Amino acid sequence: MNFKAGVRSLLLRADWAGLRELMAADRRLVGALNRLLYDPEAIVRWRAVTGLGLVAREDPFLLELVIGRLLYTLNDDSGSIGWFTPQALGEICAQDPDLVEDVFSVVLSSLELPIFREGVLWAAGRVAAVRPDLVEEAGPAIARCLLDRSPAARGLACRALGRLPRVEAGEALGRLQTDESPFELYEDGELAGRTVGQAAAEAMSRRAAAGQS
Repeated sequence: MNFKAGVRSLLLRADWAGLRELMAADRRLVGALNRLLYDPEAIVRWRAVTGLGLVAREDPFLLELVIGRLLYTLNDDSGSIGWFTPQALGEICAQDPDLVEDVFSVVLSSLELPIFREGVLWAAGRVAAVRPDLVEEAGPAIARCLLDRSPAARGLACRALGRLPRVEAGEALGRLQTDESPFELYEDGELAGRTVGQAAAEAMSRRAAAGQS
C-alpha cells in the first residue's frame, strides 16, 4: 500500500489517533491530505478537511505550508482549482482562529463565486461556531444565500446564520422552515442527510436561545 492509500484508509476508518501518529512520523502527510481533497469519494474529501485541521492544530510549523498550498488552489491561474479549499481553510481557522484569522477573510471573499459558494458557507458556519466575529461582516451576503437555487447553499446558509444571531435574517429563516429540499451536511466526521427546513428550524432555535429572532 502506498503512502497516500494508507492515509486514505485512515480517513475511511476515521482513525484520528492513527493520523496523529503518522503526522509525528512523516511530514508527507500534508501533501497526501491535500491530494485527498480531490478524492472521488465524498467522505474521504471531507475527512481530509478534518485531517488538515488536525495538522494545523498539532503542528504549527506546518501551518504556513498547508495554508500556502490551499490558497494557491483558490486562484484560477493555478490550473487546479481547489474545490474543497474553502472547507479546509475554514476547518484550519476554526482549530486556531487567533493564529490565522486574516486568512479567513480571503475565504469569505470567494462567496460570490458559484464554484466555491457551498464550501464557503460550510466554512462560515464552522468558524462562526467558535469566532462569530470573524464572519459577521459577511452576514448580509450569507443571508442572501437563503434565496440560492441550490438546496445545499440554502441549508448551509441557515446553519451559518444560526451561529450569527446579530445578523438580520429571522423572517427569511422562518419562511424556509417548510422547505423540504434535501442536502448533505458534514459535521463531527460524518456526512448526514438533512432538509433545508430542518436547518432553518435549528437556526431559529439557536437564535432564539441567544435572544434574537
